[in-house]
Amino acid sequence: MKSAQPWAALVVIGILLGATSCTYEDSTEDPPTRAGTTTAPSPKVLRIGTQDDAVGPTRGQIEEFARQVQARSHRTLVVDPVYRAGGDSGKGWDQVVARRVMGGDLEMAVVPARTWDTEGVLDFRALSAPFLVTSSAVIKEVVKPEHARGMLASLESAGVTGLALFPDGPRMLFSFTTPILTLADVKGMVVRAPLSDTTFAVLAALGAIPVDLADQEFGDGVARGTVGGAESSMAYAQDLPTARNATGRAIATGNLVVHSKISTLVINNKARAALTGDEQRILQEAADATREWASALFAPLSAEARKYCEGGGKVVVATEQELAAFRAASAPVYGVLEQDADTRELIGRVQDLAARTPADPAVKPCDYDTY
Repeated sequence: MKSAQPWAALVVIGILLGATSCTYEDSTEDPPTRAGTTTAPSPKVLRIGTQDDAVGPTRGQIEEFARQVQARSHRTLVVDPVYRAGGDSGKGWDQVVARRVMGGDLEMAVVPARTWDTEGVLDFRALSAPFLVTSSAVIKEVVKPEHARGMLASLESAGVTGLALFPDGPRMLFSFTTPILTLADVKGMVVRAPLSDTTFAVLAALGAIPVDLADQEFGDGVARGTVGGAESSMAYAQDLPTARNATGRAIATGNLVVHSKISTLVINNKARAALTGDEQRILQEAADATREWASALFAPLSAEARKYCEGGGKVVVATEQELAAFRAASAPVYGVLEQDADTRELIGRVQDLAARTPADPAVKPCDYDTY
């Protein structure tokens, strides 16, 4: 009899455990939840488009913005980059990206400010006014909220909300043949430029023939000699086609800054409305932090020109007299832009900013022998 007692004890314990289990099953109260069994909700994914890829500042800005959003939301929001969102072969590539986010095909996008004038948003035209925003110091000023807020608000009419302006870089003329130092050098020259009504008007005022060319057309035109130049920046110069000169590299007129590229970070209004107030706040804070991050890293043009030279590129500089002639030729563009009161007021503010902002170090030319 003694040998059977341990088994009896086990039976009693089993009955008690079974009773406890049944109590939870029959009770109206929920049983205790086991730790670690709760499934975290899937994050909300926001696709952000840009025409840029591995070249240029935009990729780094998007990656930093995505990092900021993920950290601030504790991974409940994810920003998914879509590079070359405007396609690889078409024209008006920035407009394609803008229309995708306007139509909701993309939740977010980084779109150059110059792009919006073809889409009926005219408040950014002052940023593309000729020879106005020409230094890194002024660029870092105009992207600040106190200057950007009004321009960004105008995007509501396009179905998107502007979160921030990001700095990109000064834009100048590159030649695939001989240097551009005078108006005569560019007169009648076909110059490839990203589509923008304001940019095209400036280049036309200088005597150039601005064209919007797809990549293949651009390369073929340079090879045939029908395209003589490009409006671009040091950050993107390494992607320019092989030049028709002894160096094989496009020649930048380093101190002839026609305008500067500044980008808009936008979100589709319907996509934004689908977010909670807290999530909208996170996006805005991440946008502001990314703008500050980008501005802190923004190098003066002289440093970018030096890098271009070190990579085999060629840089020339125009004299003050030559620069004055370019500015004078572009003056009629201001007459058109300033017909709009808001644009006229913003141009005046930027002129005041430029007057009290220290100048960047002078761009130095590369040594060269022949072209």
